[in-house]
Amino acid sequence: MITLMESIQSAAQRINLAVRDIVLKHINSSFRGLIVQGSAIKGGVIPGSSDIDYVLYVDDTGLNEFGTIAAETCINLHKALSDIDVYPFRYIQFSVISSKTNKFLPPIPGSYLLLAGQLLELEATNDQIFHDAVASLDILKPEVAFNPHQLLDHGEDRIERCARLMCTVVWPVVFQFLTVIHRDGIRIWNLKKHEAVSLLANEPGVGSMAESFLRSVESYYPQEQSPEKALRLIEDGFAILNSVKSIWMVHRTRLLSRDNLINEKHILY
Repeated sequence: MITLMESIQSAAQRINLAVRDIVLKHINSSFRGLIVQGSAIKGGVIPGSSDIDYVLYVDDTGLNEFGTIAAETCINLHKALSDIDVYPFRYIQFSVISSKTNKFLPPIPGSYLLLAGQLLELEATNDQIFHDAVASLDILKPEVAFNPHQLLDHGEDRIERCARLMCTVVWPVVFQFLTVIHRDGIRIWNLKKHEAVSLLANEPGVGSMAESFLRSVESYYPQEQSPEKALRLIEDGFAILNSVKSIWMVHRTRLLSRDNLINEKHILY
C-alpha cells in the first residue's frame, strides 16, 4: 500500500521531470541550471498549502534590460507548465536569477536538488545562513510583510490568497529565528515544518504560538472551505510574527548595550 509520503515523493519526482524538460526546451543557450528546493525535497509537505519551488539560473545575456526573460518565452513556458498536474502541491513557483540579479542566499546543502545544469554559486555556509537570518529579522515588519488591508477585499479567492500569503511569510521567519538561536543553519533549514515547530516549542513567548499556527494551517488545508479557519490562521500568523520581532528586538538591544558593538556571531540565548 502506497503511503502518503511515498505518494508525495512520487508526485514531486513526476513534476520535477516535467518542469526540467519544459525549461530545457524553452530556455535557449543562456540556460545555466535548475534546482528544486524546500519541502518538496526535505519533506514536510502540507497538501494544499506547500508549493514546489524552483530556481532557474541563466546567463546575464538571457535577461533583458529590465532583468527578465522575454515575455514571449514566459508565455510559452506557462502554456507548457499549465499542463502539469501539481497536486498535492498548491502551485509551481519560479525564481529566475543570473549573476547580476542574484540577491538570494545560495542553496542550502540538503534542502535542494539539482535537476539540470549547475549551480550559479557555491552552496550556503552556516555563517552565510546566520548572517542572512540576522539581516532578515532586523528588517522584519509584520504589517509590511502582510498588509492587513488585504483582508478588506472579499469575493472569489481573496481570503484563500491571504491565508496562503501568511504561510509564505511565517515559515521563513520560524526557520530564521531558530537559526539565530541554534547557530546551525544547515541543520535548521533541513528540518521539516513539524520538526521546526517542535524544536521551537520550549522557547518562551513564541513556542506555543508556533504550535497554534501549525494547527491552524493543518485545520484549514487542504479543504480551504472555512473563512473562519482562514482568519484564525492569519491571526496566529500575526501573533508569531509580532512575538518573534519583539523577542528579537529585546535581545538585539541587550547585545548592543553589553558589547557596544554589533557582533552577529554571538549566541543570543
